[in-house]
Amino acid sequence: MKPPTTRQQKIAAVFNSEIWPLFPGRAAELLLRSLPATPARVAFEVGCASGKLSLDVAARLGPQGHVIAIDGSPPLVELAEAEKSKEKAKRSDARKAPVSSTPAAKTTSDAAPELNVSFHVGDAIPPFPVEDGECDLVFSNLTLSEAPDPVSALGDLARCLNRGGTLLATFPMRGCWGEFLDLYRDVLTEQHKGYALATLRSYQHTLPDPAGAARWLESAGLINVSVETMRWELLFKSAREFFFSPVVEMGPLATWKQIAGGRGDEMQDVFFFVKEAIDAYFSGGPFPLTMVVGCLKGEKP
Repeated sequence: MKPPTTRQQKIAAVFNSEIWPLFPGRAAELLLRSLPATPARVAFEVGCASGKLSLDVAARLGPQGHVIAIDGSPPLVELAEAEKSKEKAKRSDARKAPVSSTPAAKTTSDAAPELNVSFHVGDAIPPFPVEDGECDLVFSNLTLSEAPDPVSALGDLARCLNRGGTLLATFPMRGCWGEFLDLYRDVLTEQHKGYALATLRSYQHTLPDPAGAARWLESAGLINVSVETMRWELLFKSAREFFFSPVVEMGPLATWKQIAGGRGDEMQDVFFFVKEAIDAYFSGGPFPLTMVVGCLKGEKP
């Protein structure tokens, strides 16, 4: 196994406190709402991060279910194991608590079943380490958007499903990060950066709209396909706070910089003017940023 990178260690250090609540946690709410009513026996997750969603899904599956979760970051997998240990300790304490004869007390005691979830280091690149038809549920929260070929990844997840099984995956959708990308495009236009503008347009087209996302699942041979979207706003006091927020700095910022050349004075100049544009347009008020996430859902025939 490769040693963890500095970036992976930095992300793990702030994930639960500064990244999860702003973006992955909100997307996870959408995915949890879409879970099938019939409990799964075996579930497989790609991109478990700190394990919060994995543990929520395992709790809903109950003691008969098992969640197998992978992530490409060893520090995040280590963090997920720590989260599992804490949650198991809480549930063990709940089971040991004295049970009174009142219905409410019995419900509290019975609501802490054992969690069957295992975390492993593994990249979000197919083929995934699961046999054909092994799973009743496969899911991924935002991770597949960073895969080299999201459509291929969804197809391999469909391969892992048993007949009648369900695939759930959340993706940033077209319109996500919209206010920033609009200002970025304006600056590139003013700077006559034709190649960068074309690259930015290509990047925006990698963010699917609901109809395009539905076609991804249909091309994987899934039926009863649906895409539910959710929108919310993030507010930043200034451009500086925006660029140094972990959800941005350790998220899409590297890709955005690559669009402007990746390194050097040219990229620095572009982002200086983007920063100036943000602070000028939103002077005296917060910088609002629209987030759009879609939950893709489909079933194996």
